[in-house]
Amino acid sequence: MRRTFTLLTFTLLSTLGFSQEKISFVLQGQIFSTESDTLRLYQNLGGENIEVASIPIDKEGFFQKEVSVAHKDYYVLNLEDNQGVNIIVEGTADTIKVYGDGSNFLNHSNIVGSPSSSALLEFLRVNTEYKAKLDSANRYLQANPTKKSEIQKQFQSTYQTFMGQRQGYIKEYGNSPALIGVVPSVNVDQEFELYEEIVAQLNASFGESPTVQRIVKEFAVNKEKRLASMPLAPGAEVKEISLPNPEGEILNLSDYKGKVVLIDFWAAWCGPCRRENPNVVNLYNKYNKEGFEVFSVSLDKDKTKWLAAIEQDGLVWDAHVSDLKGWSSAAGRDYNVSSIPFTVLIDREGKVIGTNLRGEGLADKLQSIFE
Repeated sequence: MRRTFTLLTFTLLSTLGFSQEKISFVLQGQIFSTESDTLRLYQNLGGENIEVASIPIDKEGFFQKEVSVAHKDYYVLNLEDNQGVNIIVEGTADTIKVYGDGSNFLNHSNIVGSPSSSALLEFLRVNTEYKAKLDSANRYLQANPTKKSEIQKQFQSTYQTFMGQRQGYIKEYGNSPALIGVVPSVNVDQEFELYEEIVAQLNASFGESPTVQRIVKEFAVNKEKRLASMPLAPGAEVKEISLPNPEGEILNLSDYKGKVVLIDFWAAWCGPCRRENPNVVNLYNKYNKEGFEVFSVSLDKDKTKWLAAIEQDGLVWDAHVSDLKGWSSAAGRDYNVSSIPFTVLIDREGKVIGTNLRGEGLADKLQSIFE
């Protein structure tokens, strides 16, 4: 029968066929107030909770055993009633000591000889307490939906306190395997940059861990999904634009591959666009010989006014295109343009560098690329 852990557990990347020297250490300590006569050390590999050691407990609750494991990784030391604590095996400790009250192992236990394990345990307690308060608030909200504003206001201080505790923990343990404790508390959709930072730090500090390897792979999948849902996110490959120029010839954005290109959505009737045009002209003149191009997509409907604005503003580059459909422009729809001016700067491979770069922001970015 597969056990269900009550503490932080992780589905690990299978390491079948991966051989390395065994890591040996001594597990010892004392557990009070428990009817269990055995402690079991588990690792989760390939979705299966694998027992890697069984440690007998004597009548006074003492235990001691030399344990060998295959990986530097995260393990769970469980009583037979499924109460347990997380142990981080880094291969640096000869002895890890665990003392605790078996009636409440999470809140009344102490780990000696593994600072990372001790730090992780402390944060898990904080996180567990916060989650209990959050669940309680959500239950109360479900029962009293008309009090939503009041409940949210009351819970705000609890939320801010936890965020402060989490930030302090990240700062203190940024280079420790214990940082893994914050991963379940991160909202991937709303805190993706923090998520990315934590994964990178874990990979740098404990990349040999199968758990961290799994988290890195999971992050790559999540990032790919995020880029797919955000077509103009940095690093995303932009969609093709194929529209007629003033002479009716079809110009393709892909024709400019190999150049750094500013895709500039604008219109003759757009005041902010016209005020930004001199800056774009200056930057074009400055960096064109270095490989900078402008691909102007007009959301005009009146061809005469479009051409007049090109002439009046001195937009000397060749790539001017428009289907003269205004906000119904095919390119505008593909790029989710809802206001102009709107720009997308892409690299020589056609991947997004940034969006809505204008003025000094655009100048600084181009300077960093070409100078």
